[in-house]
Amino acid sequence: MNKIEKAVASLEEIMSGSRVNMIEQMSRNEKGELFILKYLYDKDTDVIPSEISNVMHISTSRISAALGSLEKKGQVHREIDKSNRRNILVTITEEGRKRTVFEMKKIKEQMVKVFTEIGEQNSLDFIRLLKLLFETVDKMYANNEFDIYS
Repeated sequence: MNKIEKAVASLEEIMSGSRVNMIEQMSRNEKGELFILKYLYDKDTDVIPSEISNVMHISTSRISAALGSLEKKGQVHREIDKSNRRNILVTITEEGRKRTVFEMKKIKEQMVKVFTEIGEQNSLDFIRLLKLLFETVDKMYANNEFDIYS
């Protein structure tokens, strides 16, 4: 087993451990809702669901389900695009904005605690490597090296 394979095996071990249960639970509970809200909050304009699907690299049917849930909660509004009736426009509501601000503040507070615990240098190293990881994944998606709907 080479060093890269050992690194992948170590990552698999970490990801299969009980330490990840919290992350898995958050992902299941939210079904991407917070990501969608944050995206709409940052864009601050109407968005079509396929745009969100492309950014999240997940199917439009999953986006549609998440948007339905968010709409029931009053956090997004969907309406037919008057200039192109084949499109649906999604807008974040004031309730959605409030949730986004609250949840992002909570996440930031949790990250400050974690980074304080692991120390400044480890935090900087982690961020540098995470940035490199995401840049590499984005590049591979752009080059169609991943099947995004598998």
